[in-house]
Amino acid sequence: MKKKMLILFITVGLLVIASGCVEEKTDEGNQQPPTSTGTLTFQVTDKVTENFTHVNVTFSEIRLFYQNDTESYKSIMSDPVTVDLVYLNLSNVNATLGVEEIEVGNYSKLWINVTNATGVLNSTGEEVNITVPSGWLKIQQLHLFNITKGNNTITVDIDLEGSIHTFHGGEEYKFIPVISYLEHKHEKQLKFREHDQSKIKNMVGNRKPAIDIYINGTVVKNNIILKGNETYEFNASETLDLDGDPLTFEWDFGDGTNASGAVVEHKYPEGQATYQVWLTVSDGEAEATEHFVVKINNNPSDGKANNGNGGNGPD
Repeated sequence: MKKKMLILFITVGLLVIASGCVEEKTDEGNQQPPTSTGTLTFQVTDKVTENFTHVNVTFSEIRLFYQNDTESYKSIMSDPVTVDLVYLNLSNVNATLGVEEIEVGNYSKLWINVTNATGVLNSTGEEVNITVPSGWLKIQQLHLFNITKGNNTITVDIDLEGSIHTFHGGEEYKFIPVISYLEHKHEKQLKFREHDQSKIKNMVGNRKPAIDIYINGTVVKNNIILKGNETYEFNASETLDLDGDPLTFEWDFGDGTNASGAVVEHKYPEGQATYQVWLTVSDGEAEATEHFVVKINNNPSDGKANNGNGGNGPD
């Protein structure tokens, strides 16, 4: 019976091959840890989003951090690699992102940097940009990866369906990786495997909010035209925080006034003018900001919010 769920494979695992017989570290601590040559692969699996026929993601760097050290790490990738996740799934093939020599021992963090993503819409065949609000996918838990002599494989599975979100009334797509599966295997044994989403969530570093703004129900783009002396609703309640953290919203309307809250009202004075508006959203640890321009026109039609020409939406 065919599975309805499509399986997508990009590999990123850590395959460490021992370099022969190496003397163990002595009590004096004079011996250096043995080194090995490893292949880092990144495996993505889950249902492919039905909205896209292609999803091209650029992976730029993979860092594996030494235990108890927040600064020292081993960089696995030498050059950025772009892969079509949907193609890999349909072709049932893997993509190797890097090969690097690595010391055996304990590693507490695995960071994967995503710098760019594009997709081809299934409905129209149009190629669209998929923005990446936070480039680093940070998997971090003390003693999580204990690399030993022999072949080791670290596998991270990303739920592609859960990672691509629509914003601004479906006019913009954003890629925020969601992990569905995590595994570390040695050639002789399984060291670690986790499917529980609540546990995986606790292993992933905080991700900043992804902001979505409407004014009177109109999607905000770079320029928006409003009428002076009219009250408008500024609504950012659709802002997404994958970690489920409580959010705070701080508005700067550019006219010397401010407001707090996901949904606020504001009125600009009459007369033609231009205002720079900023919204800062915080989850208590990380902040995200959006900026757009409000142009006050004496006679926009019906006093409704209207996007100006050439607006592409806030970053």
